[in-house]
Amino acid sequence: MRINTKIFKFAIVLCMVFLNLSLTGEACTSFVLKATDGSPVYGRTCEWGVFDLRSDLVLVPRDFAQVSKLDNGSDGLSWRTKYGYVAINAAGMPYYLDGMNETGLTVGGLYLPGYAKFQEIEKGKENITINSAELEGYILGQFASVAEIKEALPNLLVVENSEITAKFGAPLPLHFIVTDNTGSSIVIEYVAGELKIYDNEVGVMTNSPGYDWHIQNLRNYTQLAPYAPGPGKTQVEGVNFTPFGAGAGMTGLPGDYSPASRFVRAFFYTQTSIPLENSAAAISQAEKILDNFDYPKGIVREGESADKYFMNFTTWTVIGDIKNKRYYWWTEWNRRMRMVDLSKLDFGGTKTVAIPLDNERVESIDDRTNDFQY
Repeated sequence: MRINTKIFKFAIVLCMVFLNLSLTGEACTSFVLKATDGSPVYGRTCEWGVFDLRSDLVLVPRDFAQVSKLDNGSDGLSWRTKYGYVAINAAGMPYYLDGMNETGLTVGGLYLPGYAKFQEIEKGKENITINSAELEGYILGQFASVAEIKEALPNLLVVENSEITAKFGAPLPLHFIVTDNTGSSIVIEYVAGELKIYDNEVGVMTNSPGYDWHIQNLRNYTQLAPYAPGPGKTQVEGVNFTPFGAGAGMTGLPGDYSPASRFVRAFFYTQTSIPLENSAAAISQAEKILDNFDYPKGIVREGESADKYFMNFTTWTVIGDIKNKRYYWWTEWNRRMRMVDLSKLDFGGTKTVAIPLDNERVESIDDRTNDFQY
């Protein structure tokens, strides 16, 4: 297909203007819980308000042939999927923001605006080069463990494709959290053109700055604890210094919606979690934690003025039961939890299959009125 260069250049300019106007159009929070039986459960929200993401859940079969398209018009890395997977796309495009493969491995792509900068195309190395929008699908289709990913990624060049950015309508400065069926988790970032892979010991990730900054920032909150403090050492006759109620041990826990504050909250919500016997208990706990990161419409706004803005809000939320290979989700329009069991899916097909996250964008409400019968 031939591209009109004038239209393409204009689209790129629009994307750059968009980037200058908004660096935080997508905001996400992710974490990993581990049950006492070793079952890892992954949770994640996706916030977006720039336009309708129109997300589908897509099944990608095994042995599915793909070729990465590069910015210079050439073909990049080619591969066939080793593992089938399901993943959530954006804007109906074959690029994914979250997913799980048939081994249970989960991958989430979160925004890293102002910090993410992918590598550059090198002439003669196109066969080991993949565009960043396809990286998540590549990981889901090729790997079963974070150890394999840590070994393979340094041998690839990951580059941006400005044509995809223009078609999507917004920049895609992503970083990635990956968790396998052992509970091992890593964060993958490309900063200043350099690959960085962090062992995600705390199991949490949000947005900018990078993962290493967030880990250092936790040192500002070492005083927080799930137990309420006592009356304190200061004593004044006739004055009661006893806390008003439970929860005072978390005084100072940041409650705003910035990436730094959400990281701190997610860390303390997961670290103070009671022991969870199995994945069912961890899923229930993950659901409650995720509710704390919902953006009600209107609470976070970005734009030029009070009259010209868009709202960030939680468009969809997922939970990955990695041990049992079940992928759960709910959306802004319908909070009923839905699920696909990957162990029962047929990944032997020859093409991808997409289903909308919502059959209808209305709440699914269980009307119990008729249960009251004499």
